[in-house]
Amino acid sequence: MKTQHISALVLSALVASLSAGCGNAASSGEACVEAPGLAGDHVYVFSQGSVPHARVERTVRNDGSETLSGVSQVAAMKVMEYAELGPDGRLVYADVTATGANGVTRRLIADAAHGAFYVQDEQGAGWKRMAKDTPWVYAGFAGNTSFATLPTPVSAWVTLRATSASPDVRVLDATLREGRIVPQDQLVAEGEGGERFVIAGDSVLTANDDFVTALGESTLEPLRIAAVTLRPRRVAQR
Repeated sequence: MKTQHISALVLSALVASLSAGCGNAASSGEACVEAPGLAGDHVYVFSQGSVPHARVERTVRNDGSETLSGVSQVAAMKVMEYAELGPDGRLVYADVTATGANGVTRRLIADAAHGAFYVQDEQGAGWKRMAKDTPWVYAGFAGNTSFATLPTPVSAWVTLRATSASPDVRVLDATLREGRIVPQDQLVAEGEGGERFVIAGDSVLTANDDFVTALGESTLEPLRIAAVTLRPRRVAQR
């Protein structure tokens, strides 16, 4: 399941290429637009055929910091993510909500800048302090595996940038309400040609220096165009 990347910087070129038959090239397996690794607004859509699995809106700033907002379907669970990363790749803030088919919701707010995280679910709600000596990664939403990160593009990118910033990261488990130091090689494996594999429980996502490129599948997705409308940060009361 691969992604097509549409940047605001190349939108005019994209429209021109579509009028020249670029849409046919995309459906035959050739990329119409090569996504530049530049600052700006970007949209990524991951799907298989006509079935959407994830959509990510991303803003990359000139200093390397970035903001991401994503909606993903993980089995029968809908996951909404908002994350802010610093120039060094460390997570600054994240707000993640996972809702199951039965309507049960778990929400995690990771305020790494202040060393605290918040969890709200059927067990209750509350804040907890957590050391911020290492980059943070969030987990504990899907399946019964402890400290397993989400198989979503936003979560994978947060994990990849964190492990690029430090040989060890702190994984926050929303179910257990605990944090654990994990070596980077337990979360990310190096591939060939700059390709890297992010391990998320039973899933393996593929990424490169630009962004996540596949969610464990090799199926090309159709070309999509969308506008960036990042939702604002939501902060729970402490």
